[in-house]
Amino acid sequence: MSEMNVRKSPCETNRANPGEEDARKSPSEQIVRKSSNKTNEHANPSETNVHASPSESDAPTNPNETTGRKSLSERIAQTNAVRVDNTWSAPDKQLVEAERRTPFQVCDVYCAHAEELLAITGQISAALPSRAAYLARTNPRAAAHPDNRSVKAHTQVGNPACAFVWEIRNNKEGALAKSSDAQYAKALDATDALKDLWEDEPWLDELQIAKALITQIVLLDDDLRTKVLKRANLMAKECANVLAPYLRG
Repeated sequence: MSEMNVRKSPCETNRANPGEEDARKSPSEQIVRKSSNKTNEHANPSETNVHASPSESDAPTNPNETTGRKSLSERIAQTNAVRVDNTWSAPDKQLVEAERRTPFQVCDVYCAHAEELLAITGQISAALPSRAAYLARTNPRAAAHPDNRSVKAHTQVGNPACAFVWEIRNNKEGALAKSSDAQYAKALDATDALKDLWEDEPWLDELQIAKALITQIVLLDDDLRTKVLKRANLMAKECANVLAPYLRG
């Protein structure tokens, strides 16, 4: 796209290849007919005209080999389509909603505020592709793996920088590629603002997003930073002093 020479793209935080594979060309399938000379070498000359007519001797031994057989490229395309269809057999909505809350159950504090935090992070997760959705679009082979078709895979949120880069490179007819410079700049700024939450990871659950979001907000605000860091220092010092004699080893 010509705009890529003018527009900047977000830094590609996920170094891994998002799964782009070169299309493979299928070899042509040819049916080689037996030559008449080779046939004559192994056949009884006197029986040649009795047992087989010229048209019969030229016919393939198995008619099914020439009719109804799909080429390699057709079989690959069909297999990939099945994989994508299976990937998009999304689990029940209630299961997905329950899985969104599962990470918050590791701690009483997180669990107590799960609904408040999910209301915030849900705005982000609804705007970005899940791990299952992203791989279904970019890497059907990886998307077919059971781990990437699980309920958890439908709740993990993809790094916006990875999605942005794939979209601008591969979807030349997409809304992002066809956007105006002003719209593109807004999308780029939003991507830059969010991508640091992933800290170079390709996927996060919503508890991880909430932690990173709150930490960044606190550290970017002078008043909040002073108060929060002071209280964090007191808590760390008190707990460390109590435990050190017993657990330091």
